[in-house]
Amino acid sequence: MSLIKKLESSPHRTIGGARTARERSLEDVIETVRERVLENHAELVMEARLSRAKRNEVLALVSELIVSGDLYVGRLTRKDLAERIVQELCGLGPIDEFLDDPTVTEIMVNGPYEVYIERDGVIYKTSAQFADERHVLELINRIVGSAGRRVDKSSPYVDARLPDGSRVNAVIPPLSLTGPVLTIRRFPRRYSTLDELIALGTITPQAAEFLRECVEARLDIVISGGSGTGKTTTMNVLANLFREDERVIVIEDSSELKLSLSHVIYLQTRPESVEGKGKVTIRDLLRNALRMRPDRIIIGECRGVETFDLIAAMNTGHEGCLSTVHANSTRDCLARLAAMALMAQESVPLSVLEAWIGSAVDVIVQQARVDSGARRVVEISLVGVSGGRIETATVYDVENRPGSDEWPEFFNGKLRRDAAERLKKALKGLNGGDAS
Repeated sequence: MSLIKKLESSPHRTIGGARTARERSLEDVIETVRERVLENHAELVMEARLSRAKRNEVLALVSELIVSGDLYVGRLTRKDLAERIVQELCGLGPIDEFLDDPTVTEIMVNGPYEVYIERDGVIYKTSAQFADERHVLELINRIVGSAGRRVDKSSPYVDARLPDGSRVNAVIPPLSLTGPVLTIRRFPRRYSTLDELIALGTITPQAAEFLRECVEARLDIVISGGSGTGKTTTMNVLANLFREDERVIVIEDSSELKLSLSHVIYLQTRPESVEGKGKVTIRDLLRNALRMRPDRIIIGECRGVETFDLIAAMNTGHEGCLSTVHANSTRDCLARLAAMALMAQESVPLSVLEAWIGSAVDVIVQQARVDSGARRVVEISLVGVSGGRIETATVYDVENRPGSDEWPEFFNGKLRRDAAERLKKALKGLNGGDAS
């Protein structure tokens, strides 16, 4: 039972069995203990924000302060009161309990009085609430501050991540008319193998085998789909198929990928400082990565001008790259790649740029979330160029099976003979299973 529910339902109980005249409001007690702990044990609190084991030490310390200070809050036992204070000091306050629930994949705070969670792909409203907008702002500042980022009126939205890898987005007034809005995308478990995705029903065994051959053939793969469709999970699984002797460079806005390989370098962007200096973008990191002798490059998500540099890298010998794009179909994905590459303003005609994309991108894996909330690989397409024009061939379609098992002529020049033979064999059996 959550602490909020305990506050509403538990009978009045006293600490140590005897009611004291020094009963105070919950906020007053929290602030009193908080000041004492931070004054003398600030370093322990910082450690506890990163370590569950350290939180137990803070819990014991807070319990002692409650007893020694003869503090009391109606309807709360000493244990519940101590846990609530530790949540405010080291955790995420009213939403801390959801981070302990492995079934919760998204936490959405819409101002101080509305908190929603996503579980198994379905959104539920919870009874959790914050005291006021200031309470939400304090939590947001604590989260983004620990990640080296900031949010204020001059920079009213921010992306960050929690120590467990969960992705955080915050928007505050004046951009948000709802009040401070906090969204936490959780990654309670990182899937790392194709067998796990098959067991989940995300992909068929035949489609998984086909993608395995694509990775081993060092094809450049883009994973496309809407928000929350499992693109990052699939990319994490495909990246774990890389060979151990390959040097892999991962570039992300907010670090989410965790590979089981031994030779991996993780790079993360940096926002500008308060003085407006020091900003490092994905494009900056990608250009630097090309000088780091990579065997494989992974871009967490293509969102802008870095797309041009990734396409150029794919066309100049950097094979086996992975990235994701927000798009609703294969064609939409290709159009977005072209539009984002044009943002680089490199004076390349659209027709030439599209031909480059067709030459660079080999495979598009389309993902979607079905009505039940589950994530599915719904389409796999091969991409190439014919007569100077970009061409695609859908070889797997979960909605309109069977997909084409004919080898597209435009793809002939993209593979070595041995790799082509293996891929053709996997293509023949591609449409024999069902992930729905």
